[in-house]
Amino acid sequence: MKTITDAINERLSRTRNMEKTDLENRIEETYKKYPGLRKIDSALVEVRTSRLICAIDHDKEPLAALQKREDDILKERKEYIDKNKIDPFFDREHVSCDKCEDTGFTKTKDGRRAVCRACMQDAIDETFTKSGMKDFGSYTLKAFDLARNKDDKGERKRQFEGLRALMEGKTEKPLMLLKGGVQTGKTYLAVVACKYAIMLGLSAYYVKADRLYELSRADQDELKDYDFVVIDDYSPEVTRLDKTATALHSLLEARQASGRATVIVSSASLEVLVAESEERIAGKLKSAGTL
Repeated sequence: MKTITDAINERLSRTRNMEKTDLENRIEETYKKYPGLRKIDSALVEVRTSRLICAIDHDKEPLAALQKREDDILKERKEYIDKNKIDPFFDREHVSCDKCEDTGFTKTKDGRRAVCRACMQDAIDETFTKSGMKDFGSYTLKAFDLARNKDDKGERKRQFEGLRALMEGKTEKPLMLLKGGVQTGKTYLAVVACKYAIMLGLSAYYVKADRLYELSRADQDELKDYDFVVIDDYSPEVTRLDKTATALHSLLEARQASGRATVIVSSASLEVLVAESEERIAGKLKSAGTL
């Protein structure tokens, strides 16, 4: 499994390696074209090395002369660069993304940290796919409509705000039920919330309740430490299968113990889920809140 942080770090590592190679090539090309600059910079390195040695040896006597020599070299260097119209930053790494300055993150209008779309779109898409949302490419934050219809009366917006508060640790209960009738857009909302969490830089995962047991044991264990997990299409019936019930119980128990944000998506009420689910899971659901 790969989180957005993993994907960003991999991308940044590749970027830094390319920038380092580009820097080395740029410096060498500049020195070949302007050998006088190479000579000046070599002298600068030599005098700075001498100053460092004096500092290590606590030999203060030559320091004033060495400082004067360095100042003269720096002045000569600037004059040489200006005269030959050389890029004064030729020996410094250049950022490849002006939006995030190669950090992978920017700020939203309301001050939240967000993954940089300008340079991390590939990492974002890869993370969405590997976070259980391979089949939901059309469920995008941009296309998501908070005001689904006139009869909604702000319910979808309220639920989304509740999900956002949950993933940001602003709710009293870390386990919440996202409830809605059949064909009311619960899955769309759940997927968008999961993608939104990833865009905030959180580790997030979407899984259907009856498919959880299909994940490898290692992946199930990783989910216990994810920041935000959505368990969709939950019904008491899925807990009739022992391996599904065991996987759900293990996940919920670990996540509740650590207070990590977990969302159960269902068309049934919390009362029905508690009354009809497998006993171990019902015990966990009793402490859930409702969105």
